[in-house]
Amino acid sequence: MTARLTDSVATAFLKDVRHPLLALHRSLLDELRARHEAEFGAVTPAEFLQIVINGSAFKWLGPLSTLIAALDDVIDDTDATPDARIDMAHAVTRMFGAKNRNAAFDVQYLPMLQSSPDIALANGRVAQQVRAVLPAEPEKD
Repeated sequence: MTARLTDSVATAFLKDVRHPLLALHRSLLDELRARHEAEFGAVTPAEFLQIVINGSAFKWLGPLSTLIAALDDVIDDTDATPDARIDMAHAVTRMFGAKNRNAAFDVQYLPMLQSSPDIALANGRVAQQVRAVLPAEPEKD
C-alpha cells in the first residue's frame, strides 16, 4: 500500500474488519474440521482445537490466527499508538490485498476459497473492507 492511512481511518477499518475476519476464521475452521472428521472420524471441539494448534497440517492457518489476535490487542489496548493502529491496518490489507500476499497461507487458502461457498462469502466481506481503504490501482495499458 503506498498511501498513508490516518489514525482515524485505520481505527475505523480495524473495528469494521474485525468481525468479518472472525467469521472467515470460523468458516475456515468449520471446513477444516469437516474435512478432518470425514477422514479420521468425529472429534470433540477440544480435541480439534489441539489438532489445529499442534498439527503440522494446520500451521498455514497461523498467520490469520496471529493477525486476528494482534488486531484484538491493538483495538483493546487503550495505550496503543496511532502508528500501531496504522501498522495493524497495513498488516490486514497486505494479507488480503492483491499484492504482497503470504504465499504459504495462499497455497492452502485459495483452493478452500474456491471450494467452499461459506469461505468465499466470508472472504468477500473481508475483501470489501480491505478495498474500502486501499488506494485505487492505476489502470495499465
